[in-house]
Amino acid sequence: MARAGGRPRSRAGGRGDEDSDLYVQSLARGLTILALFDVEHPEWSLQQICARTGISRTTAYRMLRTLELKEFVVYDPQTERYHLGRAMIPGAYLALSYVGFARSTHPFLEELARTTGETVELTVLSAQGAVVVDQVATSHPFKPNLPIGRTLRNMANSAVRMWAATRPKEERARLLREPQLKLTPYTTTDPGELEAMLERAAAEGVAYDLEEQDLGVCAVSAPVYGPEGQVRAVLTIVAPSDRFGPEARERNTLAVKKAAADMTVIFGGGAASRD
Repeated sequence: MARAGGRPRSRAGGRGDEDSDLYVQSLARGLTILALFDVEHPEWSLQQICARTGISRTTAYRMLRTLELKEFVVYDPQTERYHLGRAMIPGAYLALSYVGFARSTHPFLEELARTTGETVELTVLSAQGAVVVDQVATSHPFKPNLPIGRTLRNMANSAVRMWAATRPKEERARLLREPQLKLTPYTTTDPGELEAMLERAAAEGVAYDLEEQDLGVCAVSAPVYGPEGQVRAVLTIVAPSDRFGPEARERNTLAVKKAAADMTVIFGGGAASRD
């Protein structure tokens, strides 16, 4: 289907067109800088921006000055850091459509947290990774520090792994080419092993994190499908490793898959091909 302007877009979201004459490198660099700001990183110094993006100091400064003049970022002379400006507010309100979605799905998260006793999260996909849009904390005394709004990027996370498993083949191949950080002794970083994990996750409809992102923390994730067969969200149960033995893992797996399937039915969805 053609988008506004009459030009069809590739299923990979245009990521393969960086060498075409339609790709504007300066705009891409500016957007790369804006994409750094999130709930866990609300402020950045010029030096930090250059280190994270690989953009030269001169180019990054020019980009930031332009963004500052257009009020997309604000510079604080006291901290020597940048934060998002008021020009971002209209887009933020538009993105709040996810808030309505999270509100409608929240009862499912509450019920899943009640029946399992564990923390439950819901993520949606963004250009930067999987964004946590809702959460219900465990009923146990010690609760993990997992803020809503954080962006998950490493494939050690079960939600990111589930998202990757349900992407089209060409996009999944691109994700597998990206280097993965060794976050714990259990983190899988070998592309071949990761590919096998994604294939298994796609076939079984569930992905795991067995202390791969954080020591002592495990998780299991399942996809929620929308009306056109696309993955609308990913539902995740997070639990300490001492409450994620074989029996508990099986119970949590069945519970998260059932909750995700119930949510899929409510939203009129169904699984689709990833070709």
